[in-house]
Amino acid sequence: MKHFYTAAFAVLLSTAVTAQGLMPYAASKTAQTRRVKAENTANQQVDRNVIWSHDCNVETCDWTFGNGSDIAGAPWEGIDLNFECTTDGPAGPYNQWAGGTGDFTAASAMNSTTSDNGLLIVDSDLFGADANYSAAWIENSWVQTGEPIDCSSLEFVSISFETRYRCWDNGSSDDSEKCLIEISRDGVNWPDVATVAEIDGTVDYGDGELIPSRWEVFPGFETGSESDNPALVEFDITSAAGSQEQIWVRFRWTGTWGYSWEIDDIQIYETPANDIRIDNYVSYTDYLTTGIWEAGVFAEGQLTSLEAAAKVYNVGYLDQEETAMTLTVNGNEAGTSTPITLGYQAQDTLRVAYDMSALGSYELNYAVASVNEDENPANNTATQSFEVSSLHYGRDNGTMTGLFPGDGTDDFIALNPYDIFEDVTVYAIDVAIAEGSENGTPVVAHLFDGADDTYLTEQYGGLLVSTAELDLAADFSNDGTEEPGDIVWYTLVLEDPYTAPGGSVLAAGFEHYGGSNVQIFESQFAYDNTCFVYGPFGSGSAYDWYYTNETPMVRLNLDPNATNTVAVEEVTTEAFQLYPLAPNPAAESTRLQYRLDQAADVTLEVYDMTGKMVQQLNRGTQGVGYHSITLDVSAFNAGVYTTTLTVNGARATERLLVD
Repeated sequence: MKHFYTAAFAVLLSTAVTAQGLMPYAASKTAQTRRVKAENTANQQVDRNVIWSHDCNVETCDWTFGNGSDIAGAPWEGIDLNFECTTDGPAGPYNQWAGGTGDFTAASAMNSTTSDNGLLIVDSDLFGADANYSAAWIENSWVQTGEPIDCSSLEFVSISFETRYRCWDNGSSDDSEKCLIEISRDGVNWPDVATVAEIDGTVDYGDGELIPSRWEVFPGFETGSESDNPALVEFDITSAAGSQEQIWVRFRWTGTWGYSWEIDDIQIYETPANDIRIDNYVSYTDYLTTGIWEAGVFAEGQLTSLEAAAKVYNVGYLDQEETAMTLTVNGNEAGTSTPITLGYQAQDTLRVAYDMSALGSYELNYAVASVNEDENPANNTATQSFEVSSLHYGRDNGTMTGLFPGDGTDDFIALNPYDIFEDVTVYAIDVAIAEGSENGTPVVAHLFDGADDTYLTEQYGGLLVSTAELDLAADFSNDGTEEPGDIVWYTLVLEDPYTAPGGSVLAAGFEHYGGSNVQIFESQFAYDNTCFVYGPFGSGSAYDWYYTNETPMVRLNLDPNATNTVAVEEVTTEAFQLYPLAPNPAAESTRLQYRLDQAADVTLEVYDMTGKMVQQLNRGTQGVGYHSITLDVSAFNAGVYTTTLTVNGARATERLLVD
């Protein structure tokens, strides 16, 4: 199975390179809406021996600001890229990633603990727009403490802060853009900007000793990489600050125009002796090793086992012996990783295999520990969840986090690729339509071959089969407040079912031709080059394929009984008329009434929102006139259902909400 994962990953990489190459020089900063998390997702600050802290309050902004335009050798006139103290988020023309509108109005600030009273920001995107993105020199801006900090009482010293950052590095992924922490013992001598590529930039204070005094905050970030909102980062700065009577702290940003970097809630404290944490990577598929996309809903039989992984970092100054991760799945221990020793400031990825062959929901709990008692156990755990379904295969996790596109009148295709591990037959494509989409708008869905040479190089490259064009029934939409089990999935049936062999890659696409307003929902974060959209989203509204870091809610439907979602008024009902369900919503029972204009065979089918049939009533041949069916729903789970009345082969559907 491991070899199969490698083969699937090779397909992923080949398509990723293709898509990345399509992005125009500047326009690959696509106008895709980034979700803004409603909650503070940073690891919680814990009780420590804090000797200095700063909440970046704009009312007491006592920082020193500067930039090194003269040092860089190519100064600009009238345009200075500086940090500032503000309560706003980024305001540049590409701030959609932070929840902005791209019209030079500021996005909301990051979700740091005290962002309401202010934070520090360098907005390179805003500067780039002012400079017409013609900067060919290195940008070099910083903010530093105005007064020295006394660390003489601490042999081991650490710094932490809450932050949000998105990398651009001029679109080249060449590691030219860096966010840095620097320490000075005299406020005058700092690591040289010419040595910015050296992580441990050193300073000589006149005694010939080179003191490591620089730390990179986001190593390995490439074009489009983004931190959490916010991320809590911690660094041991003992080499420069340990036992020192005075130090100054500088945050330095260098690059060739980018997005923005925000900083807030800074603490300097005694480095703990024993502290490990789950770092910035947990994955129930170990995606970065296997290349298996983290589907929110896996199709039954596609995979029977997976390997969960978490990156662990030693924050303490002692070696952490017998460090291991224990994985619990649905309350049952799945296993423990092989114990390792984590040295000072070392990190490693721990893995545990688990079974996921049964239908249902899976909740994974990660917990890391070592032989020593951890001084900050709050950051030693993490939780993820997904489902295994017989009828759906979905990259999204059912949580609605944003709308796509921002302008619903744009023409677009939203596309999710799917690894096919075992043979599977796809009957339809499901999409989560947003409330406000216009009734009667023509829409269509497609299935693409992810291994085709023209896939993602042409608008319909690798097209395998499409659905019939349907007029949108806007009643079957979502307002964004639905729980995952209550989502109304709009179904478009393929003209012919498609059977894909194991080892292939299928991509499900939903298309709107533009003009009328149609929006769909997006869901959980997607790694670069793993979800895609086609449309006028480049510079000058250029049409092309672009990757998006938000997962479009477009799924494969594997139900052989799948039927198109249509409105009552869209069904040819020359021989019958269906009336609205009453009551609706219902708790115990509801009544469905219909009129037959000629004798007909009548069947009623009820489906839940996974597409599973939960009840079928065959009424046989009924005569002309009014008829009704009383449907007992007392045993149904609360949620959204569809009732489909079939009269001599003609179908009409009503939506039913069960309380």
